[in-house]
Amino acid sequence: MENKLIKTNYPALYTLIIVFFFWGFIAAGNSVFIPFCKNYFHLDQFQSQLIDFAFYTAYYLGALLLFIFSTFSGKDLVGKWGYKKVLSMVYYSQH
Repeated sequence: MENKLIKTNYPALYTLIIVFFFWGFIAAGNSVFIPFCKNYFHLDQFQSQLIDFAFYTAYYLGALLLFIFSTFSGKDLVGKWGYKKVLSMVYYSQH
């Protein structure tokens, strides 16, 4: 019998799980951070909600800018750099 090794992509999956865990952890941390900012900086409800709005808008604008750049330049940055480098950039940008 012939032993065939099946190549898996488990390290990429583990990296993705870790990145999304920290992303969720930071997003959940907003529920603690916002009341602190509201109290410390004497913000009203609308101003404190702007913190949450800015947090999620930054992800949307980042993805939108990447899409626009990729569309007009005809280059796929994620494909060019590779998923490992892109995920590590996302991970380190949040710390």
